[in-house]
This record gives sequence, C-alpha cells and structure tokens, in this order.
Amino acid sequence: MSEGKIARVYANALYEAANEEGRVEEVRRDLGEFVAAVESSAELRQFLVAEEISDARKSEALMELTEGGDELMRNLLRLLVDKGRESELEGVYRGFVELVERAQGLVHVEVVSAVPLPAPVSEALKKKIESSLQKTVELTLTVDKEILGGLRLRIGDRVADASVRYRLEHLRELLTTPMASLEG
Repeated sequence: MSEGKIARVYANALYEAANEEGRVEEVRRDLGEFVAAVESSAELRQFLVAEEISDARKSEALMELTEGGDELMRNLLRLLVDKGRESELEGVYRGFVELVERAQGLVHVEVVSAVPLPAPVSEALKKKIESSLQKTVELTLTVDKEILGGLRLRIGDRVADASVRYRLEHLRELLTTPMASLEG
C-alpha cells in the first residue's frame, strides 16, 4: 500500500470515530496543534522517526506532550507509533481535514490574477463560484504578472484557465499547426 493510501485509511478511521462521538472539531483542533508543533520543531520530528528510540518510549513521550488533548487524537498517535507509521502523521492530518471540509461543504479555490483583485470583485467572484458549486468557498488570491490578464482558477485538481497568456499560447498553437482539412 502506498504512503498516501495508508494516511487516507487512518484519516478515514479517525474521521468516522470522531464523527460518531461528535468530537470532530476537538480532534481537528488538537491534532492540528500537534502537527504544527511537529512541523515547527526539528527535534520533535527527529524524535518521532528515530528508529533507535523504542516504541514504548515514543508513546510515553507523546502521551506526556498531549496530556489534556482529545483522547481520539492521543489514541491515533499511539496507534501510529505501534504500527511504525509515525511518518504518516502529517498526511493523516491533511486527509482528516479534507474529510471534515468535504462534510462541511467547504471548497478551496485558488484564484490567480495579473493584478490584485479589489475586494468587491473578489467577493463577487466568490459568490458566483459558491452559487455555481452549491458549496462554501474559501478563496486564496495570488498575483502572477506572467498570466498578463484574466484569471486562472484551481478547484481541487481542476483548473479553469481564462488568462490572456493561455489564450495567446492556444492561438499560437492553432496558427502553427498544419491544417489537415486543407489537404483534400
């Protein structure tokens, strides 16, 4: 099983357990805080993946560090250590957050424009996308002068490119491709 699939299995199990017990937000908060601590501490990251440190010692240290945290999150950490999957922690968290956001109907949309979008324009764009998708949208606005004009939207793994650069490249391809229909 690939690394991403393993993280998804743990994320799904954690989400189902947290949802059953009505503790999704608590688990998200506590696991997010712990993952942020791991990301910001090279020592903690090294400790988690160190093979020379026993699982018992890792579990004991993690339980001390997360004392007062949600029990489901603490159980997840123990399980990851017991199964030798400590390196999957960040992937499990990302997968868990994706499941929570999907259940909440939240979609992340990246908007790239050549110039900063004024607030009224970005709000109107957000409302239009929400209306189209029938979901709550969280916009991330980015400026890239290379697109020359227009917009490029990324929604998950889908991209809608209405930039001037894309249109010019498409036009160039059309002009430089021989037309098969002229042969006969």
